[in-house]
Order: sequence, then C-alpha cells, then structure tokens
Amino acid sequence: MSDEIEMRASEEMGRASDEEVARIHARNDWLIAADQALSDLRRRSRDGKLTTSDRWVKRAFAPAGTDARTFAEELLAFIEEHPHAEDAPAMGKQDLPLGYDDRPELNELGLDDPLPEPEVTDIVILYGKSGIYLYSKPLMSHSFAHALFNTAECDDLATFADVVRTESRVYPRPVAASDFLNQPYLWSASKVAGLFERAMNDEAYADIEITTTSLNESFFYSTRHLSPAQGKALAEWYGVEKFRNP
Repeated sequence: MSDEIEMRASEEMGRASDEEVARIHARNDWLIAADQALSDLRRRSRDGKLTTSDRWVKRAFAPAGTDARTFAEELLAFIEEHPHAEDAPAMGKQDLPLGYDDRPELNELGLDDPLPEPEVTDIVILYGKSGIYLYSKPLMSHSFAHALFNTAECDDLATFADVVRTESRVYPRPVAASDFLNQPYLWSASKVAGLFERAMNDEAYADIEITTTSLNESFFYSTRHLSPAQGKALAEWYGVEKFRNP
C-alpha cells in the first residue's frame, strides 16, 4: 500500500514538475519577445522616432501561439507596472539598460531556467488622444520627443507652445524662429509666423512672446519662465554674441 502511495506521489510530482517547466518555457518566450520589442523601441529612439504600442501588433513580436494585440497590451502593462522613466527633461547621465543580447551571463542558463525580466527604467510613456507613444530617455531628448508627440497628435500650435515653454523653463533660453525650419518640425517661415499669430489670439497661449536681436532675428520665449528683459538678453546672447565669442 505504501509503495502505491509513493508511486502516486511521485507521478504527481512529475506532473507538477512538467507543468512548472512548461510555465517557465512560456514565460521565457514572452520575455524574449518583450526584449526584442524593447530593443526595437530603443533603436527607433536612437533614430529619432517614437514607437506606438500598435507597432508591436503590426511587427508580430508576439511569441508563437499568442495573439499580437494581447501581447502588445501585456507589454504596455508590464512597462506601466515596472519602474520606468518620468516624462521630464533628463538631468545628469542616463543609464541605458542592457538587452538580452548584451548580457553574456544569460548564456549560462539552461533551457529550463527562468530568464530575468528586462529592465524598462529608460522607457517614457506618452499618452495621447490618438495613441500611446514610447521612447528611451537616454536616446532621445524630452523636447524632441514632445515635438514628435504633438506632431503625431496633429496639434502644431501645442507643439510650438510646448517647445517654447520647455526651452524657457529648463535651460533657460528663448527659441529661434529658424529652429522650427529644421527637424523634427520642417515648418516654413510663414507657418511659424502663423502659429505665433494664432498663439497671440488664444488666451491659453498668452505667455508666448516674441523678441528680436540686433540682427533682426526673431526668438520666442514664455513669460511664465522668462521676463521680457531676460528673453531679449538671452536672445541676443544665443543669436549674436555667442557666435562672436566662441
């Protein structure tokens, strides 16, 4: 009788062990897919592009047998639930977590060993009306990410004001009108002038002001963070004196 009980117990332990190994394999498959999606996100950040959660559906990162949209939702929830980067300008050196391919110690693990979870401490999440956007903070500046975000959300006036306010608050410095002619905006001079005119006629943007240098170059600043005297003096420094005193 005792032999039979021991045999049953052994069989149950074997089944439990098999189930546990299967769970580890399934979890490892998910983590590997997540690591690949995160590596893609970081590559895109390095190339100056935001990543949407929809990309994880279209690019089929999901492990075999897993619905792509379910995987995308799970990965977004994983990032939200784990320590991730704040949507704010970077202060000091920012560390970039290593992906699985850059961690040789993982090669020592057996097939049935659980993988460690990938770190997402560098990932910033931006919630928009049209979608959810993500980027790696060490690889993309806050101001550039927000310019891309507002452009993706099709709100050029918000982009214009956000850039001016951020530059005035963080650095602090005014923004040359000519800056908006370059990446990531690529706006014409007439469009920039039109956006400032719209800002002047909208109470929500009453803090956005313009000043000109001695070379007649236009700069924008926010009175929330810079006084008119500061805006003018800093515009003169960045637009004229800085080039005369390298």
